Amino acid sequence: MRPEAHRIDELVQRALRPYDQRPDAEGVAHLVDDLITAGQELHALVSANAEGRRTERATAALAEWSYFLDKGPLGHSDHANWNHARGLARIIRTMAEARAEQRPAGVR
Repeated sequence: MRPEAHRIDELVQRALRPYDQRPDAEGVAHLVDDLITAGQELHALVSANAEGRRTERATAALAEWSYFLDKGPLGHSDHANWNHARGLARIIRTMAEARAEQRPAGVR
């Protein structure tokens, strides 16, 4: 597994753990920052593929990422921030999978 893939998997797992295991408000804020950083990197990598070479899944993930960043959490509570982190994590997971699917065979 590539180091970047391991980092993405770890972030996604941190965000998608059960609700009773969510971090405190400060931990969620740090997690959201980490997710946004990783997501922006993935967004740039997936976007670099010509539109005609992207899968529908990749194109949808790119649009959803932009929407989630623009919209932000739906509310001002810790719970809203936690749900936002979980949404970002799901989109990141989709972008990472789409990126892996678009790479030529044998390239890591």
